[in-house]
Amino acid sequence: MISVIMPILNEAKILDETLAKLQDELKNHELIIVDGGSTDGSIEIAEKYGKVVKSDRGRAKQLNAGAKAASGSILVFLHADVWLEAGALCAVKRTLSLGYVGGGFLQKIDGKNPLYRIIAFTANLRGKYQKIFYGDSGIFLSKKDFERLGGFPDVPIMEEIAFSKNMRKLGKTKMIKPRIHISPRRWQTKGIIRTTVTNWFITFLYNCGYPLERLAKLYQNIR
Repeated sequence: MISVIMPILNEAKILDETLAKLQDELKNHELIIVDGGSTDGSIEIAEKYGKVVKSDRGRAKQLNAGAKAASGSILVFLHADVWLEAGALCAVKRTLSLGYVGGGFLQKIDGKNPLYRIIAFTANLRGKYQKIFYGDSGIFLSKKDFERLGGFPDVPIMEEIAFSKNMRKLGKTKMIKPRIHISPRRWQTKGIIRTTVTNWFITFLYNCGYPLERLAKLYQNIR
């Protein structure tokens, strides 16, 4: 069985739509929604679809809490604004059976603006060649290897990038199809160019060794 783990915090506006789209793919698998203190009705929505776990706020804390509660031998981590095409979880099992440690899914942003295709293309290149998977890539691996890595590092930002780098130390990782679909909401809220440049700038500072506490505060101020 695969355990799909989704951290949430006040995601009522999109959560019902996301979880409804995932239902066909989740048959015979486990869905764990990890709430970090929502006050907008997200928990009530989540309870209709899967097991709800409550955790301290913070993405790494929530992801790790979900993994701890998981019954499956394989873990897939999804954001609240993404969904998987049919056959995605079968592809995860097949990929791990071929000896890969884990990986992520090829991305598709669900919007008509052609810039979305460019953003997804660059993200897919990063995953394919650099083996760096962001949270919206749908990181997957076995629970055994997750525990070997000690889970997601409890840092204020970039925990999923750090985790994907740690995965590479265990063996080969891969970006796979079927695709993961991403809501365009964050680009629509702040603008495509501003959001993309902000993400690139924060990633650049992270790769330069900028202190994570200061980086998290900077990200909150400019996002």
